[in-house]
Amino acid sequence: MKKHISQLGLLSFILAILTAGLFYEILNPWFNPIFPFIILYFFVFNLFQHSALLKKKDQSPMAFNTSFMVWFAIKLFLNLTIIIAFVLLNRPEALSFILYFASCYIFYTVFEVTSLVRSLKSK
Repeated sequence: MKKHISQLGLLSFILAILTAGLFYEILNPWFNPIFPFIILYFFVFNLFQHSALLKKKDQSPMAFNTSFMVWFAIKLFLNLTIIIAFVLLNRPEALSFILYFASCYIFYTVFEVTSLVRSLKSK
């Protein structure tokens, strides 16, 4: 679990550096001050999700599969709720928010799936 936390922290740090570099230098008009909080949100959610799934890993494969599907459904609906709420409250900055949120979602989901596959193989 400590390895996952350090790798997750490294991913978040790299995304924060890329965000700062890209949006402060090149895409400044598209920057939104909420972007660092998106990284924090994905960091915390991924941490809880991974720890819950690792607990289910030691139980039956059916329990793990069910838990995996439930967590990804929760993640999908929560993320859609966040996106819809932001778009309804802040239409002028909606496009940059959606693109940034979606790219963070992809990075963190790929990281989570590869991390889970590695931990399942090591069992």
